[in-house]
Amino acid sequence: MTIVTFTAEGRLEGDKVIVNLSDIELKIGMLGSEYPTPEEFCLASAISCIILTVYYIAKEKGVSIISIEGYIEGKMDTSGFQGKGDIPPGLQEVNYELVVRSQDDRINDILQEAERRCPMRDTLTRNVKVNIKWKIKS
Repeated sequence: MTIVTFTAEGRLEGDKVIVNLSDIELKIGMLGSEYPTPEEFCLASAISCIILTVYYIAKEKGVSIISIEGYIEGKMDTSGFQGKGDIPPGLQEVNYELVVRSQDDRINDILQEAERRCPMRDTLTRNVKVNIKWKIKS
């Protein structure tokens, strides 16, 4: 078994969060701000992951792909974030639409395998253990 640990660091700056990933700095804002939201970054991660997973498996199996492109949307009821009722605060539904161009007859098998092996799809559809450790400083 090989475990890989991914990390990110963030800090509040005004009304946005500055996140550092390797040598890249991202600005993330709340809904309605000029910056992409955490939910949009989640969707960007999800669509890039499925596309890269298809690419990886196709390369692994020697299947030629001409192109892959897609669209993803996530639906969220903001009432949950606002603390109203029993509504979950996060995304309630995620829908992908992908277009894959390939002349290889094995492409359908690649796509089915990609759905099974895509790490972000797995993360979005499975209960994941989450631990939060708060430190309060004055």
